[in-house]
Amino acid sequence: MISSILIPTDFSPASWNATQVALELSRLNSDLVISLLHIYPNSSRYTHKNNLLPENKLDEVRGRMNQLAQGLLDHSEDKIKNVVLSGNVEDTLLQFIKEHDFDLVIVGINSNGQNNDIGSHTVSVIKESGVPVMIVPNKLVDGAIAS
Repeated sequence: MISSILIPTDFSPASWNATQVALELSRLNSDLVISLLHIYPNSSRYTHKNNLLPENKLDEVRGRMNQLAQGLLDHSEDKIKNVVLSGNVEDTLLQFIKEHDFDLVIVGINSNGQNNDIGSHTVSVIKESGVPVMIVPNKLVDGAIAS
């Protein structure tokens, strides 16, 4: 039985679709724990000269994650955990998966929302995580996959 799900999120519609699918699964299992993970990239585009993230940016992202988790708790009795990390997105994601005992990872197919081509981070999770991965397409209808 699935007792823990990880949803990596970049706050995109694709991530929201993955979250909706996890919530549907949680209705079947009241003991299910859903972990939302956002990784703030530590590339030079986002960091200062010393390669550190500005604390106010991390606080901002933590606030968004708290709002997201609280919004989900308002609509369900599911257990929701949220985590904000910084680092190389792919490496940090794979390390986080390997350090925790998730039964399933649910990801949106890609964050651009334009097509159903699988994103590079999703491919890495499938190849390297050792955990079953559910890929959610961009188009959903009422939390269900559209035909």
